[in-house]
Amino acid sequence: MAPRSTGEPVEGSYVETEEGLIFSVKGLHHPEGMIIAYLRYVPDPEGDRRRGPSKYRRVYDLDETQGFLEAHYPQYLNHVEERGLLLQSVPLDRIVKVYTPRDGIQPVLESPRTELEKTSAKFASAISSESGVPPGEMGVSGSLLLGLARAASDVDLIVYGVNNGFKAHEAIRRLREGSGWVKPYDTVGAEKIAAERWGGTGIDLRVFVHAESCKVLHGLVDGREYFVRLVRRPEEYDIGLASRAIGRVKLRATVTRAEECIFTPCTYLLGDCEYIEPEEGPFVTQLNSYRGKFTEQASEGEVVEVYGSLEEVRSKDGILHRVMLGGRGDYLVPVSLLDR
Repeated sequence: MAPRSTGEPVEGSYVETEEGLIFSVKGLHHPEGMIIAYLRYVPDPEGDRRRGPSKYRRVYDLDETQGFLEAHYPQYLNHVEERGLLLQSVPLDRIVKVYTPRDGIQPVLESPRTELEKTSAKFASAISSESGVPPGEMGVSGSLLLGLARAASDVDLIVYGVNNGFKAHEAIRRLREGSGWVKPYDTVGAEKIAAERWGGTGIDLRVFVHAESCKVLHGLVDGREYFVRLVRRPEEYDIGLASRAIGRVKLRATVTRAEECIFTPCTYLLGDCEYIEPEEGPFVTQLNSYRGKFTEQASEGEVVEVYGSLEEVRSKDGILHRVMLGGRGDYLVPVSLLDR
């Protein structure tokens, strides 16, 4: 069965395989014949998510999903030549359905039924009204898009396009400052989120609580957690010609530009790179991540400590080196918080 959607799936979309596995699409550009995507939902008669007669369980940890696929569905682990890595990915001929955020938002706006849908519609409408971004440039993602939401599920929205993203970010900031119903995480919420997102780093989680509380794109709407992803259009993002993984590194550097840290995938530009482990290496000019938790994690001018995977990238401007963040234990944190 061919995928039922329009256009190539990008960040925020999901694809379902013939075995009923549901993968979350990562990034905006994909190798020929496949979609890079991470496993998120697995059919399971004991699962706590229900859609019609079927039950599912949610899986999130990268190592857990990697191990599950290795043991049961190795066809969804493929060597991606452009990245020089074995990645979770779905061949196009194994996709039976594509879930597109743009397709999911209109029914929610027009006739919300559940409390989650009503809150999502209220928040999306407020962002659109405050920013001028048309609802057609927005979408719903996550469990709501898939029909697998629970009563306590998060509000998960998408805004497409660079200009729309900047407008939406400022609109959410204004809503948080003046609406009374869009708020940062409270202390308890920030501690919970910090534990979920950064528990494997080995760093005192109090370091991350402050960062999570300050993020505009993550917080509470009518007391429910929200996450808004700002996603470039594919033509607005240059992924590079090819990359090669070199190894794991820890370093400190100064963030020289951070305006693109609000997007998923996110990018930070660096200067004054100083290695911690190993003691030396090539000069790193970028931090990149496909994981939403790395958005808004540092500001321009801050000195940061980073742990992640060093990559060599061939781009139209020549060879550059970046640190890719997203694996188990990876982190990005301002040194000022570490030194408190």
